[in-house]
Order: sequence, then structure tokens, then C-alpha cells
Amino acid sequence: MTDLKLLLVYPPQWIPTSPFLSVPLLAGQLRRAGFDVETLDLNVRFYNHILTADHLECCLSRAREIYDGLRMTLPEKYPDAAARFDTFTPEVKTELLRYRKLDAFLSRSSSELERASFFAGNTARFGSGDDFLSLDEIIERTEPACAVLRDKTDFYDPEKLFDAKMIIQEALKIASLPYAPNELIWDNYFCSPFLPMDWVNIDRLCRDPRYNMYIGFFERAAAEIAGKGFDGVCVSVPDLSQIIGAFTIARILKEKTGAKVYIGGNYITQNKKDFIRHPEVFLDYADGLMTGDGELSMIRLAEHLSGDRPASDVYGMLFPNGSGGVSEGPEAPKLSMNELAPADFDGYDFSLYYSPEVVMPFQFSKGCYWGKCAFCDYYYGQQCFDIKDVGRACDEMEHYGKRYGVTHFLFIDEAIPPSYYGRLAREILDRGMKVSYYSFARLERGFTPETLRLMHESGCRILMWGYECSAPRLLKMMNKGIDAETRLDIMRASHEAGIWNNALFIIGYPTETPEEIETTLSVIKNNRDFINSCTPSNFSLKKNAVIMENAEENGVLSYSPKGEFYTVYADEIVGISQERRRDIRRQFHLDFITENRDRLWPVVYSDFDNTLLYLERYGLDRVAGYRSTRAICPMFR
Repeated sequence: MTDLKLLLVYPPQWIPTSPFLSVPLLAGQLRRAGFDVETLDLNVRFYNHILTADHLECCLSRAREIYDGLRMTLPEKYPDAAARFDTFTPEVKTELLRYRKLDAFLSRSSSELERASFFAGNTARFGSGDDFLSLDEIIERTEPACAVLRDKTDFYDPEKLFDAKMIIQEALKIASLPYAPNELIWDNYFCSPFLPMDWVNIDRLCRDPRYNMYIGFFERAAAEIAGKGFDGVCVSVPDLSQIIGAFTIARILKEKTGAKVYIGGNYITQNKKDFIRHPEVFLDYADGLMTGDGELSMIRLAEHLSGDRPASDVYGMLFPNGSGGVSEGPEAPKLSMNELAPADFDGYDFSLYYSPEVVMPFQFSKGCYWGKCAFCDYYYGQQCFDIKDVGRACDEMEHYGKRYGVTHFLFIDEAIPPSYYGRLAREILDRGMKVSYYSFARLERGFTPETLRLMHESGCRILMWGYECSAPRLLKMMNKGIDAETRLDIMRASHEAGIWNNALFIIGYPTETPEEIETTLSVIKNNRDFINSCTPSNFSLKKNAVIMENAEENGVLSYSPKGEFYTVYADEIVGISQERRRDIRRQFHLDFITENRDRLWPVVYSDFDNTLLYLERYGLDRVAGYRSTRAICPMFR
């Protein structure tokens, strides 16, 4: 075929409990086409690197050095910083915030990290009964805590599991300290709020070792990669949380290897228009940017690197045109999900992930079968809906079981039609497959008690329902396309079938009143008998959302970018202000956690893999009914 060697890289930051699907999915298409492909999950390897005692000790020592230096210079240089803060440049504000974060963490007694850092306002004792943990104790306990998350016995002891997760939460703060105010947590990565996500700041952050915690690790990784003789390296960027990691590794690989470097993924697609305005990206970071679905475009890219196609033939690729501008390849034809190769996880070391059993991501469809929700930007750059045949989908799940020993799945689709779920459940049962899974779902009448019972019998353990809000008029504005009156009946039937219900809802949608918000919050609080957990979010105006087509008619008065590469706008709407929305959500979160502090997962963001494994092991009644003798549930960030 060809001697071409390709490397597919998944960069930080993403939740390190299981592999992300994008790289294995592309690897499957390329390998079936005969190309030599290797994969590298730098995300999980980076977490493994930083969550060690040696690394944390170095971080703490370095943070103290930085803090001592700032303490000697900044108060004298900016004696009236508090009074004049708003007059400073973003760079000065960032440096002052750096000092403040280090001061808040390190000025406490080195032998006393208050338990309140785990629980805001909660005085419960920790683990063995200590009120306080020293920084040294956190460092000492970090590696054993990581071992708990992987241990097939300790993981299923909730007291040990939640203690371990809280230790890791604090360890990540220590690992991030030298790079403050930038911070890596379990499920996100934050940069200075004073530096907008414009290209000049992205470029700066990708080069500056004062604020970029990835550089040293990536340089060592690039040295290993350089020795393998790859012709092309492709970096996947699904989310904003990965932009600094992705562009940092791309820059280093372009500098230190002879490979052509390409960056692609949903985040690149969402910001395609902005990247076209910045041809300088192609100087130090990438030879091309890949937009749209990658399954077909990656084959053409490999053919281009083999010398069989010009760059202009590569679907969706942005590339320099030689005249200082950017050209774009043709739009890819519609994918047929039945014709795609299965995702290929060969070469993955599942033992690196922070879970005793891998929960494998699985995709049935492209696009969304509803595709009309006004607040959503999922449809941007996506093809129209297509879904695999049920038989084909079950063939693939059986393949993963035989090849990788995997029986637990996350269905990553935005939503799967209830009629399809009924057919899928029957096929799983007819084949005698032993699987468990969880998924997003729409609260549609088609989820009848019979369908839900069948789904549970086939292995469905969690459904993440888009409840959104209580007010029927707002659901109509959202173009949600569901019956407001039947939603609670569906979730009640789901619970009776043995399925854990998670309700996702939005606070502060345009025109929403405080009374309507309170009604929604009351529904969540007052139906804990069958709403097992929730995921609250404050309304965010996404720049590619459907609502932007008729923003003013939908209650959006004005908006402005937080940075050209930031996917959420600062907005002014009819209704609750952006700051107030955030405060309401945070207060609800605080109150809800406090009220349910002895329960497992009352509020869920990134713990669904853990919850699935617990439900499969213990069942709904035991997990939902678990009560700790102490405050077990960690406070939000």
C-alpha cells in the first residue's frame, strides 16, 4: 500500500476515566484503508505524570519560590492594586491574580489545609478523623488515591472512592499552582479570565512556560515521537478545554519532528471562520486545519501525504494558499454510519485510565434526529441525521467485548429515538449480550413504561434527560419539541424500571422570570424519589447556536465576544443577567449538595462512568438509597 506513517494524538484536557472516541474512530477508518497508524492519548498520560508524589513535591516547591518572589515585588510595585485594579492591563491583572491565588493557598499554615477546601462551610471530619490535611499529607496520599480509582475492590467502597477523589481534587490544585491563575482540574482547564481567547493570547499561552503546565512534558514526548519517523501527526481538539494543550503540542511537534502537523476536531469546526482570518496559524502550529466530520477527510489527508492527492482535494481542510491567505477543501459527502469501520482501540493501555473497568464510548449516529433546539450549537458543521442499523451496532459492541473485554458503554449521541432504543434493547436481549450502558435522551412519549423496562433489561442504567425548565412557554421558545406535561411521568416510569434519572436543566434562559426559575428548582428538589441526580447549567449564548439566527426575537438584546476563539458570548438578555444566572446556579448547587451531602452523586458533571459501574454492581435502589455517616459528596469547584 504505502510506507506512510501517521500518528493520531489526543491532548489534554479531558476527563481521564476512559478513552475519548475521536482518535480510535479515525484510526479505524485509516487502518481499514491500509494506512500505518499509531495512537497516543497524551491526556491520560499527562494526568499519570502529574499525579505523582515526586511531581507534586516539585510543583509545591516551585510555587513557594514564585510566591516568595511575587510577595517581595508586587506589593511595592502596585501598593494600591485593589483600588486601581480595573485600570491595569490584562497582563498585570493576570499577574496580580497569580499572586492572589498563590497567597490564598500557601499563606495558610503549611501543616493545615482546612477541610473546608473540600466542603464549603462543612465541618465534617475527613477520612480517619482529621479535621485538617497538610499539603504534605495530600501529596503522600495522592498515589494511593489514584490506586483506589483503579482497584476492582476499593473502587466499589464509596467511602474510599469519595475520599480518593477529594485527595485528587486537591492534588490537582497543587499541580496547577506554579502556573496560576491557569488551572487544570478533573474535568476542565481554565486560563486567566483577563486574557480573552484571541489568537495573540492563545499564541502567548502556548509558548509561555510561566503559565503553560504542558510544555516540559510535551517536549519530552516530542523527543520520543521524533525518533519514530512519522510522516504526519494529527491532533484532535473536540473542546475549548483542550485548545492550549492541543496547540502547544502541535507547535512543539512541528518544531522538533520532521512530520507534517494537522489539527482538527469539533472545536476547529466551530471556529473555522476565525481561523481563516489567521493564516499565521500555519507558520508555527499546523500545516492544515481539519474541519467537519473527519472519517472521510482523514483518508484523503493520508492520500495527500502519500503524494496521491493535492491539498485542495482534502475534504474540509484549511491550508495556506501561498499568497498569504487560506484555502479550503471541498465539503465532504454525507457519511453512511453503516459503512464506517468500528473504532479501533488497538494499542491503548486501559490500565492508565482512572477506572477499574473501562466504559467505552460508542456512537450510533451522526447529526441529531431532532436538530431544532434553539440553544444548541451541536448541529453546526454536522451532517443531517444518519444512524447505524441495530444489527450493525450490536455486531460492533460484541466485537469490542471479544477484542477488548469491554462490556460497559457510554452512548455519546446527542439523542437516540425511543423507537430505535426499543429495537436495540430487543436485539441485545435476543443475542444474550451482557452489557451495561448510559445515554442522553429526550423526554418523548415514545419512552413508554414497556420500552423503559426493556431498556433496563438490556443493560440501560442511566438516562440523562434534557428537562431544561418547567415553563411550557420557555420549552416552546427553545423549540424543544416535547410535551411538558408528560416529562415527570416518563422519568417516574424510568425510575420504576430501574434506571437512574439525571435531569439536565438551564437557569436563566432569555425572558425567564425568577418565579419560573424557582419552579424548575423546586421540581428538582421535590422529586428526589425519582430524579436521582441533576446537572444544572446557566444559560450561555453560544456563537453558533440556532438562537443566533433570530437572536432579538428570542430575547437577546445584545452580545459581544469574550475572545474570537471563545465559543460563548457575553450577553444581555431580556430576563436574568449573566452574572446573576451564574450566582443562582452556584447557590442552587451549594444548597443541593449541602442537603444531600451524605448521598452518592446528587449533582453530576463528569462522574457518569463511575455511577454506571456502581449501578451495574449494586443496582438502583442500593446506590440511590446509600447514606454515609458523614459528608461524602465533594463540593463543586
